[in-house]
Amino acid sequence: MEVVVGRRPSVFVRPVSMEVGRRLQRISRTAKDPVRLRRAIVVLMSARGQTVKDITS
Repeated sequence: MEVVVGRRPSVFVRPVSMEVGRRLQRISRTAKDPVRLRRAIVVLMSARGQTVKDITS
């Protein structure tokens, strides 16, 4: 029996287009709803290659 031990793969969102990136940046600057603000920031950070650990801290 073979046991493979290693790091779990990183998880990232799909690549974000320029248009979507601009919209997310605008939302992150102007959103009044804290949930919408946090979601925009999380997607932007993930699209820039930030790890889940970095995003959640």
